[in-house]
Amino acid sequence: MTIMKANCNTAFSPMRDPIDRHPLHIGIVLLVGGQSKRMGCNKQLLPWRGKTVLDAVCGALQGGWGGQVASTVSCRLPFVAVTGDDHEKLEPIVTNYGFEALRNDHPELGQGVSIAMGVRHLMNTSSIPLDGILCSVGDQPLLTSAVVHEVIRAFNENFHPKTIVVPHYGANYHSGNPVLFGSHWFDYLQQIQGDQGGKTIIHGDGKAHVVKLWISDDIGDDIDTPDDFERLKHRESEAL
Repeated sequence: MTIMKANCNTAFSPMRDPIDRHPLHIGIVLLVGGQSKRMGCNKQLLPWRGKTVLDAVCGALQGGWGGQVASTVSCRLPFVAVTGDDHEKLEPIVTNYGFEALRNDHPELGQGVSIAMGVRHLMNTSSIPLDGILCSVGDQPLLTSAVVHEVIRAFNENFHPKTIVVPHYGANYHSGNPVLFGSHWFDYLQQIQGDQGGKTIIHGDGKAHVVKLWISDDIGDDIDTPDDFERLKHRESEAL
């Protein structure tokens, strides 16, 4: 079991919504449509702990999200996974964890298209208004449900529609995923271009509203190259 310690640092003190919004309603957009050009194969389908990297990520997201809105959603979870070229292989994995799979037919246009698709779909189909959307990636095999839970907890404790929670991992304090955006940013997320993803908001208009969450364990790495995967395989037994 990974031991995690976290605290929040924020550049502002958000005021509470005058309407009692608790429990806050959080959706998840999982990005699994990357073309894995540097990897040479679909990194989400690489073997990990007897299943796949994507299984590990989906399990962490599902477990960390827990019962955030389970008591008010009777039909389906507000989870969407945006796939790409390997939709037929990815869909059965993500649906097993409660995600609805959407196919991005143009993954070559960059991550921004997938984010926009996922956010738009949640906004149009969620049975309740969402207070925030957690954006995650499918190639972060060391992600734990504890990290996801802490990101959501930090959002609850610092709630404002403009709040953005960004985890920072390890002694080097490097920023990573998943990132939770308050509802103010939903329209912005649908306008992102290219491969920058949410960074355009985090380092732009949203900078003053970022809550920095420190995760003491260095478990935020994702997989970009074969060397990355070989390095992470040495840590495969962690958090078991």
